[in-house]
Amino acid sequence: MNTTRLLAAACRWAARIIGTLLVLIIVLFAIGEGMPNPLTQPISVQIGFLALALVMIGILGGWRWELAGGTLSLVGWSLFVVAVMHPARGLNWFVGALALPGLLYVAGALLRRYDERHQTA
Repeated sequence: MNTTRLLAAACRWAARIIGTLLVLIIVLFAIGEGMPNPLTQPISVQIGFLALALVMIGILGGWRWELAGGTLSLVGWSLFVVAVMHPARGLNWFVGALALPGLLYVAGALLRRYDERHQTA
């Protein structure tokens, strides 16, 4: 097994493990705190809920479709940062960690494509 393929597999499994832990934390918080009705919230909070759902769907979808799941997760993360985060507060560790699985999925998919193209050459 060459280095590129090994690195792609490491990215994929790191994204799966970290992403699954983050999704579990979000679900546990939602259960513990109680999920408010999103339709009664301000528009920025509604967009934040949508963005968080996109992040979680992307993380879980990355188990099957790495590039699509990673891209969806990163789009959701970007929307979340724009809609919910305020400049005075900045990013905390959890919001920053939400981007990690998406980045790792995309990196793994691109490394795998690179390896497949250079295997045939």
